[in-house]
Amino acid sequence: MKKYNVGWGITNSCNMNCRFCYSKETRYSTNDISIENWKKFIDENHEYIDSINYGTGENSLNNDFFDFILYVREKYPEITQSITTNGYLYERVSKDEKLYNIYKKSIDEVDVSLDFADSEKHNFFRGQKKAYDWALNTLSMLKNDNKKSTIVFVGFEDTMKKDNIDGLFQIAKQYNSLLRLNIYRPVSESKEINENFMLSYKTLINMLEYINQKYEIVSLNDVLLGNIYCRNQLIKENTGIDSIRILADGSICPSTYLIKEDYRSKYNINQPYVLSKLEFKKFVNVPIPKECNNCILKDKCRGGVYDRRILWYNTLQERDPYCPYRNNDTVDKKKINIIKKDRISVHDGYLPTLFFKNRGDN
Repeated sequence: MKKYNVGWGITNSCNMNCRFCYSKETRYSTNDISIENWKKFIDENHEYIDSINYGTGENSLNNDFFDFILYVREKYPEITQSITTNGYLYERVSKDEKLYNIYKKSIDEVDVSLDFADSEKHNFFRGQKKAYDWALNTLSMLKNDNKKSTIVFVGFEDTMKKDNIDGLFQIAKQYNSLLRLNIYRPVSESKEINENFMLSYKTLINMLEYINQKYEIVSLNDVLLGNIYCRNQLIKENTGIDSIRILADGSICPSTYLIKEDYRSKYNINQPYVLSKLEFKKFVNVPIPKECNNCILKDKCRGGVYDRRILWYNTLQERDPYCPYRNNDTVDKKKINIIKKDRISVHDGYLPTLFFKNRGDN
């Protein structure tokens, strides 16, 4: 039986105003459905779910969220549950013993958003003067509770500077966390914002090589970058295949970033037994772009990450914007020996993302 890795934004509510936000427009134009809808969906579809990561918006703001994760844990303990939080999770559970106990029992892993090691930069970027303190307080709580934790940051020119990367690794070491990179996608309606946050190919490659020399690359779950650097592995594309995204109104999307109406499934989680009939046909047997024909990695990479190709070029007939050959580079000398490990996170295999750690850390 097919099992999905599910990303789920339980609520549209958020207490930050991030300049890069990919979900703001969608969150403002849709309404939350109720906990009874969530429970019905889980009851009918739990056999098709391997893991759930609650992200998009700040789920800890919603009181029903805690009742729901406890419901899932008690009725379907085989489902791994995690949350991506801007740090507000600590504010909620540290002041309420009931919520704290629910979080400890129900959540297996926590992803904490922290883009800058500098507090002023992070607070400004997130539009919230408490963002940095919230993030570190949550990381401290996770360390004390022996919870698996990851620091996730958005990759654009400013966050990928060496001093910031070194600072994030220092924080990760202090709190026993992995570091996870999501490359910025051009998802804003503003051309100016997209241009300001776009990560160049040169910066991305230089920083990956810097991290590989000074720290350790744990996983490159990115069909382009993974197959370029990890020749001993086969990294597959999971967009709309093994991973899906559920919006607060119950809409089902193929990816974290492909959430506008054009990309959504005709099904909604309010429909009965929806995962048994879900299919994103657009992502089944996608042809390899013709411009990839002479590439030695074409049968592994197959043109690169689906959502990047769609968001950059509005078609899957174009190859990935970070393809070396598109950027007058080659794949010849790009090789990193990553020892194949068990799945290290709910995000490893869920969406195109990169994992790092300090050398010597477990």
